[in-house]
Amino acid sequence: MIIESLDTVSIVVKNATASAKFYSDLFDFEIEDDSNKKSILLNLEPIKLRLVQVDDPANPLSAGSNPVLSFAMDEDDFTDAINEIEDKKIKIVKGPEALGKGESLTFSDLDNNLIEIYYIP
Repeated sequence: MIIESLDTVSIVVKNATASAKFYSDLFDFEIEDDSNKKSILLNLEPIKLRLVQVDDPANPLSAGSNPVLSFAMDEDDFTDAINEIEDKKIKIVKGPEALGKGESLTFSDLDNNLIEIYYIP
């Protein structure tokens, strides 16, 4: 089996519309398909993120302190992202902390799905 690429990552959320706004405002995801308000597809080439609305979005990965999404960035963008996260009063779970020669920061979305941003020079 030869895989060309990973196409879509799905995460569960309590309110797909509110979560779409969160990811669009913070990461500049564009809404690709919101015809079904309980399953909204976002796009940030080459990343596609499907927000699947459920009544109880408990995520066992986040409960174990494991991020459901991890985004690599350069050092300047990392610093700018921290400032934006703090300005928007988004809950920081841990960090910034050392990651090899770089740093990482973990924060939560509206449903406590953990998201990591990091840079490694």
